[in-house]
Amino acid sequence: MSQPFIVFLRDKETFEFKYTKGITRVSCIKGRYRITFSNHKTYNYNSERVRYYPLLSTRENVRIYERGKLNPQYNSVDNYGMYLIFRNHKDSTHPILNSKNIEICDIKKVSSETFSIMRYFTSILTKIGGVSFDIETGTTEDKTVEQVCNDLLLKSLNNIDLQESRSAFSDYIDGVTRNPEKPKSPLIYPFGCNESQKLAVETALTNSISVIEGPPGTGKTQTILNLIANLITQNKSVAVVSNNNSAVFNVREKLQKNGYGQIIASLGNKENKDEFFKEINRQCFSKELVLSTKRLSQAKDKATKLNQLLTKGFQYRNEIAKLKELLSDMQTEFEHLKAEQPLHPEMKTQIDAKFHRKISYSKILKLKDLRHKVSIRKRLSVFDHMKALFSYGILYLPHLLEQGEDFENYVNHKFYELYIAKIQTKIHKKEKWLKQNDENSNLAQFVDLSKKIFNTELYNKYCELSTITDFKTDNYLKRFDEFIERYPLLLSTTLSLSSSIPSNHLLDYVIIDEASQVDIIKAAVCFSCCRNVVVVGDSMQLTHIVDQQSQEIADELNEIYHTPPAYDYVKQNILESLKLLYGEHLKSVLLKEHYRCHPKIIAFCNKKYYNNALITMTHSENKYPFKIINTTTKGGKGNFNKRQIEETAEYIKSFSPHSYEKIGVIAPYRSHANMLQKQLPENIEADTIHKFQGREKEIIILNTVRSEIVDFIDNPNLINVAVSRAIKEFVVVKPELMDLPHGTNIGDLIRYICYISDPKEIIIRGKLCSVFDILYKEYNNAYSLLHTSNNTLGGSPAEIIIHRLLKEKILVENHRFAAIDMAREYKLRDLIREYNLFSEEERLFIQNNSRLDFLLYSKIDKTPILAIEVDGVSFHKKEVQQRRDQKKDHILQKLGLSLLRLSTDGNNEEAKIIDALDRAMSIPPIN
Repeated sequence: MSQPFIVFLRDKETFEFKYTKGITRVSCIKGRYRITFSNHKTYNYNSERVRYYPLLSTRENVRIYERGKLNPQYNSVDNYGMYLIFRNHKDSTHPILNSKNIEICDIKKVSSETFSIMRYFTSILTKIGGVSFDIETGTTEDKTVEQVCNDLLLKSLNNIDLQESRSAFSDYIDGVTRNPEKPKSPLIYPFGCNESQKLAVETALTNSISVIEGPPGTGKTQTILNLIANLITQNKSVAVVSNNNSAVFNVREKLQKNGYGQIIASLGNKENKDEFFKEINRQCFSKELVLSTKRLSQAKDKATKLNQLLTKGFQYRNEIAKLKELLSDMQTEFEHLKAEQPLHPEMKTQIDAKFHRKISYSKILKLKDLRHKVSIRKRLSVFDHMKALFSYGILYLPHLLEQGEDFENYVNHKFYELYIAKIQTKIHKKEKWLKQNDENSNLAQFVDLSKKIFNTELYNKYCELSTITDFKTDNYLKRFDEFIERYPLLLSTTLSLSSSIPSNHLLDYVIIDEASQVDIIKAAVCFSCCRNVVVVGDSMQLTHIVDQQSQEIADELNEIYHTPPAYDYVKQNILESLKLLYGEHLKSVLLKEHYRCHPKIIAFCNKKYYNNALITMTHSENKYPFKIINTTTKGGKGNFNKRQIEETAEYIKSFSPHSYEKIGVIAPYRSHANMLQKQLPENIEADTIHKFQGREKEIIILNTVRSEIVDFIDNPNLINVAVSRAIKEFVVVKPELMDLPHGTNIGDLIRYICYISDPKEIIIRGKLCSVFDILYKEYNNAYSLLHTSNNTLGGSPAEIIIHRLLKEKILVENHRFAAIDMAREYKLRDLIREYNLFSEEERLFIQNNSRLDFLLYSKIDKTPILAIEVDGVSFHKKEVQQRRDQKKDHILQKLGLSLLRLSTDGNNEEAKIIDALDRAMSIPPIN
C-alpha cells in the first residue's frame, strides 16, 4: 500500500538526512514540524532537520527499468518527487533517488492482432525452412547452414518481449511512432554534407522510426557516418546492420580511414567476433584537433552560425545543378531540332536583320502564336502590324511571313538559342553569388569545426574510461554496460544482432542499411533490439528473394492468419512495409544530390525511376557515355547467350589490360554470369546484376541474354541497379532485332540511348521526329497566358476536361504511364521527318499549321506514342471538317502514330484513353 508521505530526518552526529520509517503523522506549524511515530510518541523538529515529501502519484501494473535493465521484482511505483518507492503486493523498497536512469513504463497489453502476426512470422520460418540473403558461416554436423541460420532467427523471434513498450518493434507492430528527445547540442557533420543529407540526419534524430531513401551515388554511407557521429557525441549507443557483411564493412572501413576505429565493435557471427576480440582496439584518441573547454564552446557557436549560412548556399548549388541538367536537355533537344528542321545560316542572318528590337524567348513564342492566328484569319490586321513594329522592331511583317517554312524553323531555332542563353545567364549569376559569399570556404570550415567538436567529445569521453579492457567473447555480454560505453558502435548482420547483445537490452538506435533487401522478419527482430530505428535503402533497387514454393506457402499462411498487407513476408521488404504501414505519416527523406554517374547515365534512372527528383552534381566532357552492341544472330539458349559473350570479349579487347579492373560485366542470369567469368580475362569482374548492387565500375557492360523482353530481365529495379553501377560508360549488348515496346524498361533504355546520342549517328531512324518537349511546354504556357481572357482560344470545355483528366488522373495514378507526358496543340509539321511519304495536298495540309489537340509522348526519349483529337459534335459533322479529319487520320496512319478521337457528347473517356494508350504502348489490357 502507498504511504501518503515519506520523511528524511537529519542525523545529529553525521548531519546526513536518513529515511525514517514508522512515522504515522506529520504537521507543520510556524516553521516547526510535529511528527508522530507508530509508537504514538510525538516530537517537534526544526524545519532544517526535516525533509518531507508528500505522495504525488502512484502507477500500478508497470515495468521498472534501472539503467536499461528490467527490475522484475516490483510492478508499482509511488512518486514523491525527488524519490520513488517500488512496490509489489508483498513488500517495497526504501526511497530511491529519482533520476534519468530510471524508466517507468506501463505493461503493454498485447493485442490479438499482434499475436496473429507473430504466429504468422513463426510459421513462415518453420514451414519455409529458410530465409533469403547472405547467411552466417559455421554449421553443425547434422544441420545445413540454412537450418542453423533459420534456428537462430526463430530463437530471436521467440525471444521478443511483446510487453516491451519502449522498443521500435512495439511501435512497428502497433503502427505508431514516437518523438525522441531533441538533441541539445548543435548537430555536426564531420564527414561533409549537403542539403538533403542534413535534413536526413535531423529527421532521424527526432523520430523513433524514420527512412532515408538513398538512390545510387547520393552519399548514403556519408549520411550514416554523420548520424553515427551525432549519436555518439550525445552518448548514445548505435548498431549498423545489413543482410551482408560488405555493407557494414564499408562503414567500418571509412571510420577507420578517418581515425575512428576505436569506437567500433565488429560483432555478428562467430568468425567476426573472434577476429574482433583477438585484435580488440585499446588505443586512446590522440590530442590532435582536440579543443579546450572554452574553444569547444566557441566552436559549437560558430558551427551553429555557419550551419544557418550554408542553407542558402546548398539551395543555390542544387539550383545550379538543376539548371545545368535543363541546359543539357535543351541542347540535346536543339540538336534534334537542327537535324529535323535545318535552317541555312544565310537565311538565319537575313531574318535576324529584320528585327530592330531585342527579343526574348517568350517574345519569340508570342510571334509564333501571332503567325498561327494570321494563318487562321488569312489576313493581317492593323494591330498585327503595330505589334510587330513596337514589340519586335519588324518594319514590314508580310516579308517575314512570306518566308513560310524557313520562318517557322527560324522561330523554333531562335527559341532554343534564347532559352539556352537565359539558362546560362542564370547559372553564371548563381555561381557568382557562391563565389562572392565564399560558400566553398564556409562549407570547408563547417566540416573542419565538426571534426574538431567530434574529436574533442570522443577524447573527453575516452579519457574518463579505464584503460584496462579485458573484454572477451565469453564475458562481454555480462559486462555489457562497460562494453557499450567503450564501443558505442556495433556492426553486425541483421541475423546476428539479437545474439550480439544481452537479452532485453535496448540500444538507442539501429541503422538498417541496404534495407530494400531486408525482409520484415529479420527487420522485426532488429527493431526489438532498439528504441529507435533508421531504415536506409532505395525502393527502386533490388528487393529480397523468395522462391516460388516459399511464395505459395506464404500466401496460404496469409489466408490463415489474415495478415495485414504491411506485414506480408513475400510482398514487402522492410522499406515497403513501413511505407504501407505509415503512409504519409512516415518520416522519410530522399537523398537527392547524386555524385557517381555521368550526368546522362543517371539522367535515365532519374527520369524513369525517380520522377526527376535527383540532382546531378557530376560533370563530364564526354557527351555520349552510352554504346549499343547489336548481335546479328540470337545465339541464346535459355538463360545464357554465347554470342553476347563473344561480342563482349571482343569489345573488351579494345581496352588495355591495365584498365580491366575498371570494367564490370553484368547479366540477369547466374548461368550466363558463370560463363562470362570463365571466358573473360581473370581481372574482369563479371557477375549477376543482383550481386553488383552496392558496387560501381567506371565501365559497365550489360548482357541482356534473352532475345526478347521477359518480365524477369525487364524488372525496373534490376535495370535501375544495372545502369546506376556505371560511372563513365554504359554498354548494352543485345540482339539487333529485339522488340522494344514502349513502357518496358529495356525498351525505354535503348530508345533513351538512341535519343541522347549524336543525331548523325543515331541507330534507329523512323518516320516520326522526337517531340520538342521544352519548346512545346513553354509554348503551351505562353499560349495559356496570352488567352486567359478568352476561354475558347484556351481550349474548348471538352479539351479542358481531357487536359485535366490526363494531367491530374491518368498519367499520375497509373504506374505504367509514369514515363508518359503530354503536349497541347502540337504541329504536324514538327512531327514529320520525311515529306516524300505524302501527296502534295497532304503536304500543304501539314504546312498550314495543322495541329493535334493532344500528343502523348515518352519522357525518356520524346517518342510520340498517341495522338488525341477532341471532336465537337456539330462542328465535325460539317463536310469540310470531316474531310480535314480524314486527311489528318490518313497522315497519322502513314506515320504509324496511333490516334484516338473523342466526341464532345461521348462518355467513359478515361477508359477509352487508357485502352488506347495501352494498345499504343503494346501493353496487354488489365482485366
